[in-house]
Amino acid sequence: MKHPLITLALLALAASPATLQAQESAPFAEPFPSSLSVAHTWNRSLAKKAGRVIGARLARQGVKEVALPDLTVDTGKGLEGNYLSIYGQSPYLTAETGVEMVKGLQTDGQLKAYVSIDSKEHDAPYVHPWQRVMDEAHAAGIASEAQREASARLRLTEPDDEEFRATALQVARESITLLKNAGGVLPLDTAWLRTLAVDGDAPLVADMMPALRSALPCTVATSTGTADAILVFEDNDIDRARLDRLALEGKPLILVLLNSRPIDLKGIDDTATAIIEAWHPGRQGTTAIADVLTGTYNPGGKLTAAFPGTYAFGHGLSYSDFRYSNLRIEPAGTTTDGSVSVRFDVTNVGTRPGAEVVQVYLVDEESSTPLMSPKLEACKRTNVNPGQTKEVKFTIRHRNMVLLSKDGQWTVEPGFFTVRVGSSSDDIRLQGRFQVK
Repeated sequence: MKHPLITLALLALAASPATLQAQESAPFAEPFPSSLSVAHTWNRSLAKKAGRVIGARLARQGVKEVALPDLTVDTGKGLEGNYLSIYGQSPYLTAETGVEMVKGLQTDGQLKAYVSIDSKEHDAPYVHPWQRVMDEAHAAGIASEAQREASARLRLTEPDDEEFRATALQVARESITLLKNAGGVLPLDTAWLRTLAVDGDAPLVADMMPALRSALPCTVATSTGTADAILVFEDNDIDRARLDRLALEGKPLILVLLNSRPIDLKGIDDTATAIIEAWHPGRQGTTAIADVLTGTYNPGGKLTAAFPGTYAFGHGLSYSDFRYSNLRIEPAGTTTDGSVSVRFDVTNVGTRPGAEVVQVYLVDEESSTPLMSPKLEACKRTNVNPGQTKEVKFTIRHRNMVLLSKDGQWTVEPGFFTVRVGSSSDDIRLQGRFQVK
């Protein structure tokens, strides 16, 4: 049996504008979710597994090296290139994801990973993700333009194996981010939902219909007349007039986004009852989205890039509720080359098992130079059963406190640091501080 050549979205780092446009309009076309999707899982072990299965598949077809991952950080200052190929706005999360991806790609020497960065990254005023990946994951080097172009031309000729498909599905599921869920309309409940109308971008609807009809125990229709709720699929170019027209039906309006970059949702956030961000989840994405809609899978993705004016960095809801408590920061004081332990408890107070991405933000209260805000410096995705309490522990080290001084030196300045612990950058549940002497 012959298998068609398939472009791997993760490798499209130097593609032409036409190629990028084609990718942006086909979120289910690729065999594996985008790099942006991998980052939205906030799952280090899964990033490593993704790198391993991708690297193994490429190695089987004779590939020796790739320009992957792209460690460019979106600082909101005119990022060029393909947003799907990067990890988002946090240098820390970019480094953490990149380290594990490279470890996976280079498993047992199956191939060499040359990291890709924007030239501006060399002079960035934050701890460089590419340097951490070079030091901790032993990446082969910084990709040249020729290596980037060669990777952009790579095609997969090996068929999907079972592990590859399972990993792709896991990434697709864990990357899905629930942005809004007014009235708990999701997951869909057949106690009140007898007919679901599906509308939106025609190619996306066509791709989703088989999975919806297979997964949903209700009638799935394209007419809104007799529907109890309306499900709408949109890409980067949201048809606002269509949403406004559908909202006039007076029924719950569930919006699923399959976009390739953060977009302005002002107004749309008020129109939709629920909003799911699925990014570009690849061929397994149709199953993953259906699983989230039905509640077969409880979403746990968090935004790695803020949506202007609506959703902050780190935002993401769940079908479960989590309570944070018992913050301990020890010791209360340390030296410029020391560290502190941050511990706290997370309890699932909901009725469903769920994954919570706990996030720790660090504020240098007396920094001599402006620092990125919010400044994520620790995170962990942890599964918690209903009624269960888990202790989460992080260590704040030198690299978390360091800044680039006015004279161009990396240093830790004495003073007080505020530790903010929460479910997102604008949902802080616990707060404490320590002193550096």
